[in-house]
Amino acid sequence: MLVDCPLPRLAKGIVTGPDADAALEAGAPGVVVSNHGGRQLDGVRSSIAALEPVVSAVAGRGVVLLDNGIRRGSDVVKAIALGADVVLIGRLSAYGIAAAGEEGAYQVLDLLRQEIETVLVLLGRGGITDIDRSAVEWES
Repeated sequence: MLVDCPLPRLAKGIVTGPDADAALEAGAPGVVVSNHGGRQLDGVRSSIAALEPVVSAVAGRGVVLLDNGIRRGSDVVKAIALGADVVLIGRLSAYGIAAAGEEGAYQVLDLLRQEIETVLVLLGRGGITDIDRSAVEWES
């Protein structure tokens, strides 16, 4: 049975530009770039590798969230630099809860915040809004 819900429904499991385009054309206000943890198909592209083509296809027409593969603050910064509007951290908070309950979840979030701040300082950026593609591009 489907329950009517006034909240927007995002399309999850998007790993290609054409799929992102189709989701937006079908009325989704945004997409979640996710390979479902890579458990569904051996050798599937990582979510971070799928991010740029999806962001390009969305082209500002909707919101892009990244799920999977976030383990530390630098992963969050990379995802933002590659165009994610939102970064999901479900597994990290679950690890914190498993280790120390509610307090563990708070500890994980605090550690992640500290790591993000450290990365921003090392990149010479004042805040997360100062992150763009140049944060992951270096001249050799």
